[in-house]
Amino acid sequence: MKSWSFGGGPKSLSYGLFDALRILVNRSLVRYLLRQAIHQCGKRVLEAGAGPAYASSLLGSSGKVSLAAAVDLDLDALRHGKVRDPRLAAVVADIRRLPFQDGSFDMVWNSSTVEHLDHPAGAVSEMQRVASKDGYVFVGVPYRHGPLGFQPWIAESPAGIWIGTVFEAGQLRALLECEGYKVVKTRKYFFHFFIGMLARRGRG
Repeated sequence: MKSWSFGGGPKSLSYGLFDALRILVNRSLVRYLLRQAIHQCGKRVLEAGAGPAYASSLLGSSGKVSLAAAVDLDLDALRHGKVRDPRLAAVVADIRRLPFQDGSFDMVWNSSTVEHLDHPAGAVSEMQRVASKDGYVFVGVPYRHGPLGFQPWIAESPAGIWIGTVFEAGQLRALLECEGYKVVKTRKYFFHFFIGMLARRGRG
């Protein structure tokens, strides 16, 4: 089951319902990121693990953002995003091996991505590499003490695999701090289903 498509794909009823919820989450996240991490115009933003990249389209339409790039390994997801938004700057790549130079972006972020990786630190390390010296990194994951906290009991089932690993706040903080970042903001979102942390290099 592809997490972005909710099993049925873009033409299914289940996908339509799931996508409506995802749009609500993405709109809220974009407002948050624009308020907390994008303080000037002309910023370059990368969504690393974007799926169909609805949030990247929203960021790209902001006057503060000069480039909103979306990376995902799933070509079908990005094609769906391009159908929705032909202007979308979409790149097919593994977020553990991002095809960008060091310091290319003012903010690098993802939500609902690293919980599906066996070694999420590799992805966060790459996010750190392509973020500028004074840039931000944001990572959002399912929250261990939220409504998805039951996931460890069904981890090997299709639903458990679709949810991915659930994180304690301390685990997410450690994931960022091991790459030299200091968390500046913590946010529980979508009724505490997720926890996200915004961080900057060497700043507390």
